[in-house]
Amino acid sequence: MSTTSYVSDKSVLDDNNLIVSRRRQYSDLDLKLKRHPAHNDITPLRDIEAVKQSIKNLVLTSKGDRLFQPWLGCGVRDLLFEPADNVTQSVIQQEIYEVIQKYEPRVEIQSVDVFDDPDTNSYKIVISFLMINLVQEVNIEFYLERVR
Repeated sequence: MSTTSYVSDKSVLDDNNLIVSRRRQYSDLDLKLKRHPAHNDITPLRDIEAVKQSIKNLVLTSKGDRLFQPWLGCGVRDLLFEPADNVTQSVIQQEIYEVIQKYEPRVEIQSVDVFDDPDTNSYKIVISFLMINLVQEVNIEFYLERVR
């Protein structure tokens, strides 16, 4: 009589039998409108660069700026004229984290860092994230500047 043992622990099955989904490619228009040298058309952004542009657009868009989507955006522009202290930095950090988490499902946020630059009256923003389809960590860095 032979006995067969079955694995009933689901975590063991998941670790041994990894299912790899097909890689999905993201694309978006380059807002700089650069021409492709070969076919004179606008060069699209692909994968990581498209997601970086999307995140930057979300952060720089104020609520109410987009027609038919008045709830979309981030409130960091309203905070640029507040005193440059730790409280303002943490509120900016929280606003950025919330808008990315809510409106960008392609990424998993690792960290959002906000640094005050008093010499240029701006904030340096560094966002680290993982794309859902890739295993590498990606950083995006830009400045929020006070403009009249």
